[in-house]
Amino acid sequence: MNRDQQAADGQKRAIAVFEKRPNLAHVMNEGAATITDGLACRFSDGSHAIEIDMPEAIGGTGTAPSPGYLGRAAICSCIAIGIKMTATREKMALDTVSVSIEQDFDNRGVLGMPGASAVPADTRITIKIASSAPPIEVEALVHRALRIDPWYLSFQNAQPVHVSCMTTEDVA
Repeated sequence: MNRDQQAADGQKRAIAVFEKRPNLAHVMNEGAATITDGLACRFSDGSHAIEIDMPEAIGGTGTAPSPGYLGRAAICSCIAIGIKMTATREKMALDTVSVSIEQDFDNRGVLGMPGASAVPADTRITIKIASSAPPIEVEALVHRALRIDPWYLSFQNAQPVHVSCMTTEDVA
């Protein structure tokens, strides 16, 4: 069985289960980042962990990817995989899928300097796909995939975010 068929079959099984038992589709993902040294930290989520650091220019060591790098990786890879998932469900052959991102920042924002926002001023995403399918069908597939892509939607749409802060007195 090829990888595309394996992906399509896995999605069909999940859809069949969730149609019968929608409550099984509701999950909570959980992870935590802990500062290890200076501005470096380790993020763990289940059995996976990654080291993260800031560039030397603002006090990190630059020995690991920055949070921004991981954010860009999250959105690009989620879009690419989401397009491929949609294509396998719909039996559209895609030879390649590549997603790139450009973001404009004012670095004064992350330093809390007045007159600047830490939010990207503009985000541009480019999707390149090679396929024997007609371009109009590929573009329609991409739009269907983006409508259900969690990281694309989280960048595009505001969402509620709840923050709680516990001090050492609260934790003890």
